[in-house]
Amino acid sequence: MKKANILNEYFASVGTIDNDTTPGSTKSQPRIVLDTIVFDTRNIIAAVRKLKVNLSAGPDGLPPLLYKRLQSSIAKPLALLFAQLFCTGVVPEAWKTAIIVPVFKKGTASNVANYRPISLTCVASKIMERVIAKCIYDYLASNNLLSGTQHGFIKGRSTCTMNDWTLSVQNKKGVSIAYIDFTRAFDSVTHTKLFNRLYNYRIQGDLLHWLTQFFSGRTH
Repeated sequence: MKKANILNEYFASVGTIDNDTTPGSTKSQPRIVLDTIVFDTRNIIAAVRKLKVNLSAGPDGLPPLLYKRLQSSIAKPLALLFAQLFCTGVVPEAWKTAIIVPVFKKGTASNVANYRPISLTCVASKIMERVIAKCIYDYLASNNLLSGTQHGFIKGRSTCTMNDWTLSVQNKKGVSIAYIDFTRAFDSVTHTKLFNRLYNYRIQGDLLHWLTQFFSGRTH
């Protein structure tokens, strides 16, 4: 219990308290509003197929393998369930609970900073999240709201596509590289600012309301 409390205190310390300032929008607003998500058997099965079968179950005890093997049978019921939860703005309490597993990265094992928290949540929630995330990504990409210099979490891009410096080395030119360590950058984003930015990008209505409920009152 003592070790768990020490790790919990460290992981919680990463969070940032909102300073009540509202960031401005850096891009022009698109004409199209994204305020709803369509759940059907097609996008449900696509989300289920991306689950890793070796992952552990969440608080409900239902593993990813169960959904993988029953995907054809449960796709329609899940689509109906997700649509109902979405339109009513309801997020099951079990979906807001996570089991935190500390994973050792490197260095001294006695240093809590050398552990990375892995959050195990309900697989059903992950499936719904995947469908929503894909719709949001497609919306941002089609409206040119993603930075052209971003390579992480972008389809067809990775650290391997940022190869200007390798081409310079091959052409025997000098290269200067500046490394910036954004430690836990996403974990430090306050939800208030995140919702404000989504609203500025015209991600509004039922979708923004459901996301607000999803990020509120979470426990672990």
